[in-house]
Amino acid sequence: MLLWCQQEPSILINKSIYSSRDGYLISNPYHSIYDSMGWLWVLGENKLSNEYVFGDKEIIIQRFDGAIFFNLSLPDTFDKRIKEGHFFKHKEKGLYLKLYYTDDRAELFFIDTETLQITPVDVFNHLNEKYIISEEYQVKDETRLIITSKEKFYSAALDELGLRFLDSIPFDRPVKNPFLEEIRSTETCAIVKLLFQKDGIVLNEEGKITKKLASTDFIDSQGHTFYPNVIHNSFVVNNEYFFYLDDYENVFKLDPENLRFIELPNTNESYALKKDMVFDNNFENGFLNEVVSDYSEVKFYDFNGFHPQLTSKIQIKNYSKTAYSQFGKDLVVLNGNTLESYSFKNSKIKTFLRGKSIRTIKKLSENNYIVATDTEGVYTINTKDNTEEKIKFISDNKEISMNYSRDIYVNEDHTITINDSDNLYTTDANYKVIKDRSLKIIGEEIIKIEDTIFTADQRGVISKFSINEKKYTKIPNTESVQIREFATNGTRLFATTVANGIFEYENGSFETHVFENEKAENLLSINYLQDYGVLVSTKFGKIYTYDSDKKSLKLLYQDALKASIVGMVTDNNNNLWLNTYAGIVSVNRSTQKIVRYTVKDGVYELEGNRYSTYKDPEGNIWMGSYKGLSYFNPNDLSTIELNAQPQFTSISYFDAGLNRWQVHSSPQFLDSIQTINLPSEYQRFSASMSVFGELDRNNITYKYRLSEKGNDSDWFTSYPGKEILFANLAPSEYILQVQAVSASDEKIGNTIELRVISDKIFYKTWWFISALILLAFGTVSYLFYQYKVKQKILVKNEIALNEAKIKTSMMLEIHHRIKNNLQIVSGLLGLQVINSANEELKLKLQDSQSRIESIAGIHNLLYNSDNFETLSFKENVDNIIGYYQILFPLKVTYSLNFDSTLLPIDKATPLSLLLNELISNSHKHAFTDEEQPQIHINFIKTDTNYEFKYVDNGNFKIEGIKKESMGMKIIEMMNTQLKGNLKIDNSKGFNCTLIFS
Repeated sequence: MLLWCQQEPSILINKSIYSSRDGYLISNPYHSIYDSMGWLWVLGENKLSNEYVFGDKEIIIQRFDGAIFFNLSLPDTFDKRIKEGHFFKHKEKGLYLKLYYTDDRAELFFIDTETLQITPVDVFNHLNEKYIISEEYQVKDETRLIITSKEKFYSAALDELGLRFLDSIPFDRPVKNPFLEEIRSTETCAIVKLLFQKDGIVLNEEGKITKKLASTDFIDSQGHTFYPNVIHNSFVVNNEYFFYLDDYENVFKLDPENLRFIELPNTNESYALKKDMVFDNNFENGFLNEVVSDYSEVKFYDFNGFHPQLTSKIQIKNYSKTAYSQFGKDLVVLNGNTLESYSFKNSKIKTFLRGKSIRTIKKLSENNYIVATDTEGVYTINTKDNTEEKIKFISDNKEISMNYSRDIYVNEDHTITINDSDNLYTTDANYKVIKDRSLKIIGEEIIKIEDTIFTADQRGVISKFSINEKKYTKIPNTESVQIREFATNGTRLFATTVANGIFEYENGSFETHVFENEKAENLLSINYLQDYGVLVSTKFGKIYTYDSDKKSLKLLYQDALKASIVGMVTDNNNNLWLNTYAGIVSVNRSTQKIVRYTVKDGVYELEGNRYSTYKDPEGNIWMGSYKGLSYFNPNDLSTIELNAQPQFTSISYFDAGLNRWQVHSSPQFLDSIQTINLPSEYQRFSASMSVFGELDRNNITYKYRLSEKGNDSDWFTSYPGKEILFANLAPSEYILQVQAVSASDEKIGNTIELRVISDKIFYKTWWFISALILLAFGTVSYLFYQYKVKQKILVKNEIALNEAKIKTSMMLEIHHRIKNNLQIVSGLLGLQVINSANEELKLKLQDSQSRIESIAGIHNLLYNSDNFETLSFKENVDNIIGYYQILFPLKVTYSLNFDSTLLPIDKATPLSLLLNELISNSHKHAFTDEEQPQIHINFIKTDTNYEFKYVDNGNFKIEGIKKESMGMKIIEMMNTQLKGNLKIDNSKGFNCTLIFS
């Protein structure tokens, strides 16, 4: 029975899903695009604002390196409500962001993808109001615009922040809403048409309008002219452009000289596919998004001439947004709250006889091969037609089974020699057994040397059969030799054995050899290769060359995964190809480059099988496994190169110049940075990495090490999406090295390095130690003097002094312990902030930390004061302000007006908490649009009351968040505790007045 080959799909798919747990914060995506450096940009609504904000949603931009998401601030839109937006590319390193507003026309922003700077394109944003609609298109590496007013088409060119008008032409008649149909462009021209009117133009490469479209430019197969309502997509066949128009199922060919569209009869095949298909730049591949019930199917096609051929398909939710970096190699699907990443790879490896255990292969004729399996019989395979058919062996007019064959020989007279576990058969070309050339044998392993066939029983005994003499004899004294596999150089017989090492036989005598550097029981497969000699593999991934003169093994190759090697052949370039228990491995002889091919490359079953590795005369390679037979040409696989390079995607450390922790993720900074300096008080840093190029990033791991100058440390492993973090570094100079490694343990690209200098801690410097010694000496002298003075006082006033000392010590200890305990809690919250990936949780933890710090500050002042009942409120205000200046990077100007009033502790504590919340709210909510933020704090005492006033110049609105803001609840609670009169005015800025007795 003839069966079609069950080969692997021509496109392999890997899928990864990312959600908010992975840092993807967008719930309603507007648009996404890849930049030229391989970053994915996504514009949409912030998932966090969807959860906590009613009404307008916050719009954000996220950048994705394939593993980690980075947030980017949206440009200032001056309170204009964004309803939609999209990106489009500009030249090599730039993007445009176009935002559409609810109550205003769209605005354009230029994004420098290296510096991450977003700048408004003022020349576009301030265009005269007569310009209504604009659509962009690409001409080679230039960005062009078509702009419409009520009267005209305008052609323009964009260049970063510049806009240049190129040409214009009036409509046939004024149009109230001159919306544009999608622009169709070719190598030489662009076709532009109004969406709802029959008015269109053709532009040349320079952006000049060459003609207006007329009905005479569109001619159907009957010779009739017409003006189309819709110009569908275009495609290219043999350098000629074809279009679909209206509901015509035939294609229209573009006449490039006369710029006319002429219908071609009998070209309606695959009309439904090609009309809506999206093509790559070369028009060799395409995909089609078809709605099916509550989901859509994205179908991928090879486009050969006029005939699309389906290669693969995936299902996605309806209304999903898609993007791709390299057409046909990857696809990103934005499904509401998740981002799905797909990668595709054309398989160069065919799989025959899927599910069957393969043993041996030989070529019969052009495109035809004979293959033996363990227990499923023997098959013929045609590689051209991709068919496989089981062979019926006939003996005495009866079909016989043929199993456990270990080798097949196709003889010059077209007869076939094959064995099973008990017989050696010779058949004719029609697989009919020739009786006088067949015999019973003892053994399963066979090999042919000239006219002699050697056989071996796996339980012991090696025999030989002379084809010419038809004589079958046992080789004496081989009862204890259990053969695993035979090999020959044409004259001498070699074999691996179960316990006797390597077996050699020549001219009637044999010998066995064991070795000190490898156990005999580990030897597995053996083969003689012209340029390598006798190669022997092991169960643990080693290959040795066997020197038959010195009787020694020399290590040639060691598998990184220590996988058993069951077959070895060379290609036409003398590179090694290995059949292993962990896929197919190639070893380049000149470069020593090692590549492993696995399931992601089209290998159906990774665990190879012995006796099933074969190279045909044309150089094609067959490698069998326990579940199928892989067939490929090494030249096809060797062209698959990893065009990729690892790089840092973020580096985070405390920037002493900015006096804050800084996360650097701009490509320009990361490309130029070579050294970072860590101040002594913040001796920690972190970094993230990614690999950009033609490969699946989820199959990559990272090896890294931080070595002190002059000493190499051990390598550690990290995975995609994981930051590497180093803390508490000793003062020294270090080198951070990072390598990307593929799933087959192959290094990808070059090692990247970063120099890290950790500054010395001040108390370990010589000047500090000297000063400490002097201070200690002075302190001891002073204490000794004080001791003598106190002794005299104690003699006179011992009882009174003891009582005062006990009271003072107790109060000091109380305030000291309260302060220390509060700071321990604050420190634990700080560690939680550092280790948390949840931005909302970080904010809430920082709020709690600031409140605890404000209370701890009061007890610290009391601890350092002689008065345990009252304290200076101004000193605690200075501590709170200092804390927020470090926490927030925003430069806020503080204006303080305090008198010398001392507050009792029962008033100072709630007032400090109230002030802490006011400053926190100002930083978080008030200064988003303020270039020069200011805070004014006044505190005075009148005859009967305390008057506290807090003013900022921000845009904080209390009404919108009053009910759900913890900060405002705390302010109300503290006012109640102070029994004060609290008034808040936010008509201009934020004005809070509190009067309490």
